Amino acid sequence: MTRRLGSSHRPTSSYRTSASSRRRGHRRGWGIGRVALILLLILLLALTAGGVYLYNTPAGRGAEETTYLLIAPGSGYSQLEKQIQSKIWLRFPALFRYYAQWSGLTTAPLRSGRYAIPRGATMPELVDILQRGQQTPLTITPTALRTEAEIIDFLSSHLWLRADSLRALMHSPRMQERYGVDAEAFRAEVLRQPLTVYWDTSAEALLDSIHRGYLAFWSGARSTQAAALGLSPLQVTTLASIVESESAKSDEYRRIAGLYLNRLRQGIRLQSDPTVKFALGDFSLRRIRGEHLTVTSPYNTYQVVGLPPAPIVLPRTATIDSVLSAEQHDYIYMCAREDFSGYHSFASDYATHLANARRYQQELDRRGIN
Repeated sequence: MTRRLGSSHRPTSSYRTSASSRRRGHRRGWGIGRVALILLLILLLALTAGGVYLYNTPAGRGAEETTYLLIAPGSGYSQLEKQIQSKIWLRFPALFRYYAQWSGLTTAPLRSGRYAIPRGATMPELVDILQRGQQTPLTITPTALRTEAEIIDFLSSHLWLRADSLRALMHSPRMQERYGVDAEAFRAEVLRQPLTVYWDTSAEALLDSIHRGYLAFWSGARSTQAAALGLSPLQVTTLASIVESESAKSDEYRRIAGLYLNRLRQGIRLQSDPTVKFALGDFSLRRIRGEHLTVTSPYNTYQVVGLPPAPIVLPRTATIDSVLSAEQHDYIYMCAREDFSGYHSFASDYATHLANARRYQQELDRRGIN
């Protein structure tokens, strides 16, 4: 009996031990699983937090309030990325590349143009601006440009447009067909006022914009005033270019304009020294001498009667308005004052003019100005 009773307790003890081991293993397995779950949650939270941080963090460290990216037609993503890095200073270049790939920016054709990237733009915002293709127009204001070459160089230096493409269009039959003028007269349509165009505009679209601005400028009162003077808008602009070249003193412009109008009406040659400089193509001349006056050119107003065929410089719009409201007087002569103040002495008769001119010439000699 004792042995059987004893032997009957062994299985019970073994059963309890096995059950206890299973419970401990279960608890241990649950514990490991719970730790793994917690670690997974922490990882997911970290990834989410990192994503939110990167999504809302500025893509670069650019110091400018607005950075402009220029994408020329046919540019590839690698060129764009170099420009972004050099201008915006990406915080995470590799990550930006991965995001650009994921969003399709690296594979889709890039939209050319000039894009404004505000300071603090995030990676998604930067990519979205480039993908939407909503470029920012560019506003340029021509300066005191003189020749066709200077005008073309100015425009092509600010735009993607090639200088030779613009030059070819300006000398094509389309100029007369589309604008009614040739390349020479078209210089008068380039006004010294803000011109807003797209950076990647075509040559034809650019000239269209210039022409529209010119027509708007001459609509209404200005055309009426020009007609009252017996001049076309081209002639007024050409006269304004001479007036502005003669003096740096804008308070003289209406008087100088009146003088040249008197000469035009009386059939007297304008005899303007700046037109001789233009005819010679030498704008460094400080003193016009007799040998300079012999140059054969429609711009040499010592030889031709009337106005040159086009402006000798792009005048300010205010100078054009000064010509349209020119003073009425009987002056037909002018000479720089010998005090080198920049102002002029005016005369109605030749004797007075000779006296004024003699004093100025003597001062030039005294100062050794050739």
